[in-house]
Amino acid sequence: MNSVKDRPHDFFSDTWTATDGWKSSPKYRKNVLSLDPKGKNDPLRASIAWLRQIGAIDEYDEITIRELTEERNRLAHELRKVLGGTHRHDFENLFPKLISLVAKIERWWIVNVEIATDPDLAGKEFDEDGVTPGSVILLQVLNQVALGKDEEAWALYHEFISANEYKNT
Repeated sequence: MNSVKDRPHDFFSDTWTATDGWKSSPKYRKNVLSLDPKGKNDPLRASIAWLRQIGAIDEYDEITIRELTEERNRLAHELRKVLGGTHRHDFENLFPKLISLVAKIERWWIVNVEIATDPDLAGKEFDEDGVTPGSVILLQVLNQVALGKDEEAWALYHEFISANEYKNT
């Protein structure tokens, strides 16, 4: 989950290379990895703890993350059973939960990091609920396509394209 693991990693990184991207910093190891409840410096568990510590997620979000992770592991390790129809998956209920979780984390990040540190935007009032990250629009399109709602998928796709065109001007 990029929103969970990559955001904290990149936030605390201070070195970037063309071959490896952002490198872990001592601050990342101290402020994030050290929070792994099992003490094993696992980036996912530690990032979840960090997001909870800073108020980006709550205990119910942690439960959702566990549920999504378990289903992901089940799909990855039992793909043959899923494709063969002997393993039931709950895509229709879990994918919207994933979208909601990503939206919450990304929205928190945009409001509390990106906007708060942008001198042109800091201190200005806006509707937080009106902030829709591009990654969320893309996930919504995937959800609509997967569930067969063509008109809604195309509407979201056009919204995504329009947002990117505006961003690139």
